[in-house]
Amino acid sequence: MKLTLKDLFQIKGAEIINKKYFKPIREVSIDSRKISKGALFFAIKGENFDGHDFVKAAVEKGASAISVQKSRADEFINLNTLLIAVDDTTTAIGDLANIYRKKFNCKIIGISGSNGKTTTKEMTAKILSTKYNVIKTEGNLNNYYGVPLTLFRLNDKHEFAVVEMGINHPGEMTRLCEIAEPDFGCITNVANAHVEFFGGLAGVAKSKGEMFRYLESNNKLAFVNSDDKQILRQAKGLTKKFTFGFNSHSDVKGKYLGLNKSARPKFNLSYKNSSADIQLNTYGKYSVLNALCAASIGMKFGIGIKKTAQTLEKYQTLDKRMQVIYLGSATIINDSYNANPDSMKAAFETLKLMKGFETKIAVIGDMLELGEKSKDFHKKLAYFAKSTKVDHLLCYGEMVEATYLEAKKLNIDSFFFSSKSQLVEKLNELLKPSTLVLLKGSRKMKMEEILTGIKKI
Repeated sequence: MKLTLKDLFQIKGAEIINKKYFKPIREVSIDSRKISKGALFFAIKGENFDGHDFVKAAVEKGASAISVQKSRADEFINLNTLLIAVDDTTTAIGDLANIYRKKFNCKIIGISGSNGKTTTKEMTAKILSTKYNVIKTEGNLNNYYGVPLTLFRLNDKHEFAVVEMGINHPGEMTRLCEIAEPDFGCITNVANAHVEFFGGLAGVAKSKGEMFRYLESNNKLAFVNSDDKQILRQAKGLTKKFTFGFNSHSDVKGKYLGLNKSARPKFNLSYKNSSADIQLNTYGKYSVLNALCAASIGMKFGIGIKKTAQTLEKYQTLDKRMQVIYLGSATIINDSYNANPDSMKAAFETLKLMKGFETKIAVIGDMLELGEKSKDFHKKLAYFAKSTKVDHLLCYGEMVEATYLEAKKLNIDSFFFSSKSQLVEKLNELLKPSTLVLLKGSRKMKMEEILTGIKKI
């Protein structure tokens, strides 16, 4: 790393204590369990944990510097370690990440959106990697901690950084842009996700749109989904933009060509005078948008359409994101990473389109952070199940009780469970040869845990 003592003094409001103990910083961490020698450990105070409780453990493992809240600094002065006392460690790690980011000429591409941003980030990085040295967000480390940790991995060899930016409150996107200072940005789509905190779909769009306002004020370029009305409203006034979509007015155009028997989509990609048909290994119609978004970024940076097509066709789905798992003669769609009304609808539609199964079962958990309309959103899931013609609907969680009750009114064979063990027991009773099972729910529901109890048939 290139972090110096001078850099640490630039953190806003920081007090550097025991500076005589300064040693070269080799990495930045917020997890004391993963500390290695020469690390700078930020003691982050979260809702369910306090990093200050693990400062001494971090020092014992070889941390060469510690950042703590000023209110707790006196507790650690005698550790014979460089101490960075700040008003707020979450703010400070972002400030230092921005200082570090400015040391490199690497171009930063910010990726956000209600659905598909992690898949789009992965696809984008793979496409750009065919020509450039690329670094990307690991997993979904996309918040006030994740974005800084991605930036701290930069080095002189990197030409592009594809940085995922996730938010669930107004103002957060502006802060993430202040930290990363993206040169380019893309919002994949806007949907009913985290609406409890945004006050509705328009609020989601406005908060995501903070990225566009940052790009415009800094004369940077935005990649714009020209099919999304909410995004188009946020893109009004942009002087530098590059569009993608399924309409004739987009710079990069997609044409949906349908699904094969396994519900894997095919689409035509065209840009200027070149085009290619692409068969994706992902599942469901909606993954085409992710691919089109990633392809548009590749087109802008000189990746040929042939190379882009080859890269996308090799792409494999991520863990817990429309991940297909085979258990004997049963097929499981593990889409348990997260859920909101739009992604639930997409998952049910994909379930409907997958052919060759005698039985289809949907196992769903709560969709969280939907605010006062949560009950209505959950009731709609019963109608998704009805249109999909699922044979059985298994519900787990407090909010999906509304789904269960509505499904009963629609004469769907439905079950409600307060424990996963009870659900797994019933699911195993219902499993038969040639069964397709969908697992989906919000991240905190951990619906993937059901996998461990499913029997092979």
